[in-house]
Amino acid sequence: MTAAVRPAHPVRPTSPAGPPAVWQRTTRVHLGQGAIAEALAAERPGRALLVVDARQPELPHVVGRLVRATRTELVRLDPADCVLETSVRLSGQLADTDWVVAAGGGSVMDAVALARLLTAAPGTAARIRLGGGRPGLVRGPALSELGPCPRLIAVPTTVGTAAEVSAAATVLVGGHRKLVMHPLLAADVAALDPAATRTLPAPALREGALEAVLRLCNGYLSRPGHRLPPTADTEARDLLRDLLGTTVSGGTALEVAVLSARTVLGFTTVGRDSFAGKVWYLANELSSVAGVRKMPATVALVPVVWSRVLQGDTRFGDADRLRAAWAAVRAGHPRLPADPVHGIRQLAHSWGVGSALPAVDPEALAVRAVRAWGAGLPMLDGFSTHELTGLYAEALQGAHQ
Repeated sequence: MTAAVRPAHPVRPTSPAGPPAVWQRTTRVHLGQGAIAEALAAERPGRALLVVDARQPELPHVVGRLVRATRTELVRLDPADCVLETSVRLSGQLADTDWVVAAGGGSVMDAVALARLLTAAPGTAARIRLGGGRPGLVRGPALSELGPCPRLIAVPTTVGTAAEVSAAATVLVGGHRKLVMHPLLAADVAALDPAATRTLPAPALREGALEAVLRLCNGYLSRPGHRLPPTADTEARDLLRDLLGTTVSGGTALEVAVLSARTVLGFTTVGRDSFAGKVWYLANELSSVAGVRKMPATVALVPVVWSRVLQGDTRFGDADRLRAAWAAVRAGHPRLPADPVHGIRQLAHSWGVGSALPAVDPEALAVRAVRAWGAGLPMLDGFSTHELTGLYAEALQGAHQ
């Protein structure tokens, strides 16, 4: 028998193959006093549509230069009316415009961004309606299928959502909130101007900061793959520290808004699992069924989910990474408890975020969540209705205490 020939040097296994991570952001951001005027001055004259939050009557004055421009139409949009059909109607008004300005909170900016996408691809509305409450995630058409559409300028009047720079938008369809993802949803230009946030009350500023913190944390918890550059984790921890430190020390809305935008514009998301933030999908259903805003639903769920992470349920994230993220939070706010679960409860309470939730059926919530985001879909795949029923029941019980 011939002896096997051994190689002179051991053969080392190659690292997992896969495409490189991609980072691309198209939004140009203007910052500081006068940012709105500067952003508008950069646009060519033409027919424009100005969509403002109807609950903020001072907004047309904030962007008065545009209101006085020729061929400009003003539309006041109530955030409570931001459903799919609202975006469909808006898209009809955008057909002959050169650019559109969305001035308001996340709901208004999402509705206008979606209207622009529907202008370029009208068939997307049918795609969003398809399936009722399933699936919750809708991806837009290929770029090659898009028709003409106006440029989009976003002027946020709140902080924390980062809707002004995000390529995703949420929309209500028949009582179900869906997540639409497409590059055209990101604004061409964003103006972060103190004039637009000067009336933002302190509780809303803190809530927005906490929204940005939880968005970072929930994306950070999953173990990174080989596509994640080390700088992404470093930047995420730095942002967590700065968001807390800036807010606690009385930072301005502009400072918090810039940090929030960086959670999307920066390298923190490069190479991460797009569906790692399980809390968002769970809170999405709780918010819709209970009829409460997103953040009260989120802060009710986060302690329960984080408890499961610390107990070793890796589907929600890695315990060591949760501790590292929380250590970064405490670097900006050292008085918080070292335990992440106790700490997030104390932080939400001290900042006045969260409230008692109405009584809802946890099993009905779980059925909705699995239908919209699980059962083979990557967002909540692998979670049973029974498991999520227990999770919702615990969160609702905690919210009533």
